[in-house]
Amino acid sequence: MRTDLPGWELLETPGGRFDAPDALPQFGGDWIAAQVPGTVAQALTQAGLFDPAAPRSLMGCDVWYRSRVAVGCSSELVCDSLAGVVDVWFDNKHLASHNSMFVPLTCFLPASEAAWLHICFRAMDTHWPRREGRARWRPRMIQPSQLRAIRQTALGHMPGWCPPIVPIGPVGRVSLGPAQSASWRLLELTTGFDDAGAFVRVRLDHPDADESGWIACAGTQLPLVRRADGSLEAHGPVPGARAWMPHSHGEPRRYELDLHLAQGTASLGLVGFRRIDINRVDGGFGFVVNGIPVFCRGVCWTPPDLLSLNPSSQTCRELVFAITAAGMNMIRVSGTMLYEQAAFFDACDEAGVLVWHDVMLANFDYPSGDADFMHQIEGEVVHFLSRTRRHPCLALLCGGSEVRQQAEMLGLQWPPDDRLFEGLLPTLCARLRPDVPYLPNTPWGGAPVFSTGQGVTHYYGVGAYMRPLDDARRAGVRFASECMALAHIPGEAELAPSLAAQPLGAQWKRGTPRDAGASWDFDDVRDHYLATLYGVEPARLRREDPARYLDLGRAVSCDLAESLFSEWRRPGSSCRGALIWQLRDLFEGAGWGLLDQQGQSKPVWHALGRVLQAVQVLLTDEGLDGLAVHVINEGSQPLHAELSLEALRDGERVVVSGRQSLVVPAASAQSFSSTALFGRFFDVTYAYRFGPPAHDVTVAVLRDAASGELLSSACHLHQRQLDQVDLGLAARLEWADGNASLVVSTRRFAQYVHFTSATHRPSDDWFHLPPGIEKRLRLTHRNSGIPVQGPAGGRLGALNSSASVWIKLDATATDSSS
Repeated sequence: MRTDLPGWELLETPGGRFDAPDALPQFGGDWIAAQVPGTVAQALTQAGLFDPAAPRSLMGCDVWYRSRVAVGCSSELVCDSLAGVVDVWFDNKHLASHNSMFVPLTCFLPASEAAWLHICFRAMDTHWPRREGRARWRPRMIQPSQLRAIRQTALGHMPGWCPPIVPIGPVGRVSLGPAQSASWRLLELTTGFDDAGAFVRVRLDHPDADESGWIACAGTQLPLVRRADGSLEAHGPVPGARAWMPHSHGEPRRYELDLHLAQGTASLGLVGFRRIDINRVDGGFGFVVNGIPVFCRGVCWTPPDLLSLNPSSQTCRELVFAITAAGMNMIRVSGTMLYEQAAFFDACDEAGVLVWHDVMLANFDYPSGDADFMHQIEGEVVHFLSRTRRHPCLALLCGGSEVRQQAEMLGLQWPPDDRLFEGLLPTLCARLRPDVPYLPNTPWGGAPVFSTGQGVTHYYGVGAYMRPLDDARRAGVRFASECMALAHIPGEAELAPSLAAQPLGAQWKRGTPRDAGASWDFDDVRDHYLATLYGVEPARLRREDPARYLDLGRAVSCDLAESLFSEWRRPGSSCRGALIWQLRDLFEGAGWGLLDQQGQSKPVWHALGRVLQAVQVLLTDEGLDGLAVHVINEGSQPLHAELSLEALRDGERVVVSGRQSLVVPAASAQSFSSTALFGRFFDVTYAYRFGPPAHDVTVAVLRDAASGELLSSACHLHQRQLDQVDLGLAARLEWADGNASLVVSTRRFAQYVHFTSATHRPSDDWFHLPPGIEKRLRLTHRNSGIPVQGPAGGRLGALNSSASVWIKLDATATDSSS
């Protein structure tokens, strides 16, 4: 049992002033309380000495941590993660130096009366390790270039999209425990699922144990047998276990795995059984889980707390389950981040979320010819794979992000004897996680490596590079491990009034991401699509009607999300997955995040939640061939449904319609043409343009055949800028078991209905609402997440509505609209 050390204090001193802690009392500085685990920036912020909104550099100073420790007997000091260049002393005796935040530091402390433990984080500006070999390129994205030489996160070092809050300090636990060797040591834990069912292999080092032990899982006991190398091993089938599946395609089942020895019983934790293959046929890249192809959709993860880098287990769990509620089934941890904690993997296991995890390598020309550097990389990857070996959610180990892309974009040759990404890393993955596929880098697979039609790409054609929407099909994307990337505007209630009053002003621009060296930023990307899709002049609209400008900008993000994933999820698409860059903003304002800096969902989050569900109807514009209607059933049971398609004039009168009863088998999809559903030709996409359009919106609705329950709907507008008119938008408040719901209806088609309240948030927002459908929104309190309490209110509006509806939220009300 390990005990976290208490009573930490911190002292900031000029870089290089003191070589050892015995001189510190002469400095005369003030020690301040410090939280461990935590960062220097966090401690200084809590003391009022650091402003995260205008951060000062911490790389030119030495920062000392100290704790008073009494050691009753010889003990082991374990520092899980020390960010920076570190020296450790106990009782003024130097114990160790360290410069990797990705592997623990272990020191042995002799028995002692109370003495000071000091950890000094040296000024990084002057303490970069020396490496063999000269870098062939220096990426603009990550600064300074010396960061290639040290094993630290790129967070805080990426100007243009990450605040310059450099993670320095004991970001992991610092604990003390007995300095005795464990009675046994786990060497291997592998689970899998094949045609015969679940199986497990456990191997451990226990030189003193007899061979009477066993492992137990799901009602099966497997005996431990001594191997020729002296280790004990148990392996075999587990017939009582069923497969772990991503939540979109089944149940993420897990089982307790216990070790039974003569000395006692130990839990090896919860495990899941699954097999993951990569389908690379014809240059493709698709995940196949337990024999079932899975369209992977999700986000690139960002730390929930950039200041401490230590989110609570509950925070991780809430975020992961919110991702599943939005229909996503994969999270990618990019090489610019850091290896995620146990709570993250536990949450992904439980929720049924696949994890694509990069090794923490990105963009640099790494010194693979330096033996010490390669030894550090080996240590961190062994540590990461060993501590995550029981987690079924780990679906891919990737060597890193944009390293080969960086080389090829600069016209440099990739070495044929790549010792890092195609040598060391795949060897470690095969040895420690043979059940996890390996990819050398992302992007990867094309010629050049970042081409869109082969392997894995970072697709920003629709998005950063301002290509037309149909480029998503023309590019032939096979798997986008990054996509979209534009400045998504938060909802009205989440946006600070000062930002809303002056969109794109100086304060706003501080939060706008920008690629280093580019003449444009990601507000420009959004404005491009605003002009293209809505036919307005963004600069003029921003001056004359800032609120309308912001609303249309929110709609643009929703449009792009719905367009991209409707295209990529249709049955005929070549794409087998797409991950959005990124989960959460790191600045206040409009950033890449689907969530804002406070973790609140933006309109685009809700749009994705409607287009990524396991049972889904989608519409794609096929030009002269009209609309294609796609019905997706990723579930494990057949879908019995009724499909309807209606074209509406003035958002109200049905011009033409069609219906179809259908049965969609499990894990499959079907497509229908609008002509077939209507039973005749109708220019539903307004492609032929014979006279004025006969309609303005087309609505597809999917309902359960037995109950009539609405399963999914999709809308197509051949012209997005609709006139603002009286829609007959209405709402009533209903209560059940103390929970409030807002039931919304409309007489005419309502474009991007949204509910704005300072105190409450709806379960869905920024949605299209056709006439004849009631939309039920569950309301929760913004601050506590508890149901509505006491009087409050909110405004219901739509992009094409000439008036908003004020809703009085009162616990005694049954119908409250005006």
